[in-house]
Amino acid sequence: MHQLSGRLRLRLKAELKKYSESQIEVITRSIPGIYSANCNRNSGSLLLYYDPEHISVEQIKEELNWHFNQRRIFEQRGLAAVTALVGAVALEKSYQQLPQQWRQPLLGTSLLLGVSLDPKVFTSGLQHLLKFQPNADSLTMVSILAAYLIKQPVTATTVMIMSSISNIIEEITDRRSHSYLESSLKYHSQLVHCFKAGKWQDIPLKQVKQDDILACYTGEKILVDGQVVAGKANINEAGITGEFQPAQKRSGDQVFAGTVVEQGQLEIKAAKLGSQTEEAAIYRLLKEAQSNKSELQKTADRLAQQMVRISFTAAGLTYLLRRSLLKAISVLVIDFVCGVKLSSEIAILAAMNRFTQQKVIVKGGRTIENAAMIKEVVFDKTGTLTTGQPTVQKIFLAADVTQSQLLEAVGYGEQHVNHPIGRAIMKLVKQHQVSLENLRLEDEEVLTGYGIIAHNFHGQDVYIGSEKLMKQHSISGFDQQVELQDPTARAIYVAVDQQPLGIIVLNDQIRTKMKQTITKLRQLGVKKITMLTGDKQAVAQQVGQQLNIDHVVSELLPRDKVNYVKRAQQQWAVMMVGDGLNDAAALKWSMVGVTLGKNASGAAKNACDVLIQEDRPEVISEIIETSQQTMQIIRQNYAAVFALNTAAIILSLSGNIKPILSAIIHNGTTIGVILHSLIKLR
Repeated sequence: MHQLSGRLRLRLKAELKKYSESQIEVITRSIPGIYSANCNRNSGSLLLYYDPEHISVEQIKEELNWHFNQRRIFEQRGLAAVTALVGAVALEKSYQQLPQQWRQPLLGTSLLLGVSLDPKVFTSGLQHLLKFQPNADSLTMVSILAAYLIKQPVTATTVMIMSSISNIIEEITDRRSHSYLESSLKYHSQLVHCFKAGKWQDIPLKQVKQDDILACYTGEKILVDGQVVAGKANINEAGITGEFQPAQKRSGDQVFAGTVVEQGQLEIKAAKLGSQTEEAAIYRLLKEAQSNKSELQKTADRLAQQMVRISFTAAGLTYLLRRSLLKAISVLVIDFVCGVKLSSEIAILAAMNRFTQQKVIVKGGRTIENAAMIKEVVFDKTGTLTTGQPTVQKIFLAADVTQSQLLEAVGYGEQHVNHPIGRAIMKLVKQHQVSLENLRLEDEEVLTGYGIIAHNFHGQDVYIGSEKLMKQHSISGFDQQVELQDPTARAIYVAVDQQPLGIIVLNDQIRTKMKQTITKLRQLGVKKITMLTGDKQAVAQQVGQQLNIDHVVSELLPRDKVNYVKRAQQQWAVMMVGDGLNDAAALKWSMVGVTLGKNASGAAKNACDVLIQEDRPEVISEIIETSQQTMQIIRQNYAAVFALNTAAIILSLSGNIKPILSAIIHNGTTIGVILHSLIKLR
């Protein structure tokens, strides 16, 4: 009815009356690239907003037609298939009795009916044939044309119908994969720090408007495209530019959604709407998941391409040796291409669908293949083995220091930090209604693995962090503090200049089901369970004993975790599980990096291969189990494809079966491996 860039109003067809307004809106918004839909029955229209960079108007109409008319489409295809087959049978039975002038036109009509069942087979097959790069569609097209050449329309139509069935199943699976991944990515509502009504607030990304001022701190992912208006930071832009070295950003520089603040803080003026950048991120991940094929899939693609040439060669040799076009067609309609490719592709897609339905994002088939080989799983402690939601247990104050003084100082330094410990401390500060001086971005210094130094606190520096931070800056006087009773507790030291203020003690609980997860990992063939942490040895050993972990390494810096993962992978495949900024590099270096939890850092989400969006540690073992099952299914599919098709070729060469039976065996095998993958991984 009306169209602008990014805005489209469509007229609703009368047959859509069976859907309610809300149903139409929900279905429309589920299509990747559409982020708003409003249905109005009174005007008979559907108004939608979309991202023109990722979906065109024609694609929108095609997708809507598919979603709202699937049953009718299948009924039409089924009726067309029956009509084509009945016509082919009647034509073949009566061909010799027909008048000469009717034979060729009727054969042509039958061919057109067959082509209409799946025109893409002929267009794709012809294009690749003209480029001298024949594919599976080229084989199907040539075998159909050859069957009509020897007056066997039933054989040709049967080949076309069965090829169409396998293509439909593949199309449905692929569409569902996109839909599941789209809904999974939209499920978790991301929050941003936005300056509104004279103060900083955490609001959903979808509420961000153009020119809003957003803050982004160390370890966080930038969620908008925009311009820096204050602060300075090192930004990891590898996902956008491919540049490995961090980019230094200052006032006036441009930043992009999907990049990560490695060090520093920024204030950014948003240049694009939050929903648009979220859609862009979704599509980047979709493309990454599609292109990130496993080595097995790549091998299958190469093998399938070679098998096309072998099939054409075998058919040609059969004709030369037997002088029978019928036997040559029998060989031609049998190819390994579809079965070989779909054996791995559909199994991988089905596994990814299974994960995304559980709110787990897997970035490509390569991850599934790698996960099936894992022999060591390395866990971070805080936020991974533990809940990552610590609570303040006790405060130890230094002599002549009040609780208000301590909370004012620690609140000043922690007000920008997006970390479980920082959030727990700020919760306590807010409960005591402590008035805080605003911390400027340029006055905050984050030392990953150590803590924070906040400058200009009443003209002084505030030190917040581990005992290592205090020793590094020669701050002493904490010796008289009470020794911690619970070895799993975490102590945060606070000082102003060289004067100790006190220690804040926090405690973090082990995640429920983590112990069962580790037991399950051993049952799946994982040889070694390791914990890497920056905590003290006593704390680490306590958690390790509770969870029966094989190997515990404590008091580590981020680079130490990376070095451990590199060494371990010289022996076998390693999975790293973490959630924080200090885990990001190790996640990237591991064979499979897994980020766990709703509160994981942007850096960890960006670096991982698998993102578990909910706090469900049991999914870690499910990833390995499903991956192992997927690879087993692929091996079974390969065996079936090669055994049945090879047998059919031998029978065809011997003249014991006709082309129609060869087509049934070949296409039946292809459909069989698809259904085997879908049923086993449902």
